[in-house]
Amino acid sequence: MKTMNFITGIVLANLNGGTKVLEMNSIAWYIAGALIALLLLGYLLYSLIKPEKF
Repeated sequence: MKTMNFITGIVLANLNGGTKVLEMNSIAWYIAGALIALLLLGYLLYSLIKPEKF
């Protein structure tokens, strides 16, 4: 429930001419998401190949 209050506050601040919220559609966010996805994929594949380490 705290998350919803936080999101509502951000949206209202942006509508009232407050601080600008970071845009989520820039190329940097896509690159960051791809790197995180690759790290997770690597971790999952490693845990499948060497389950004795976990």
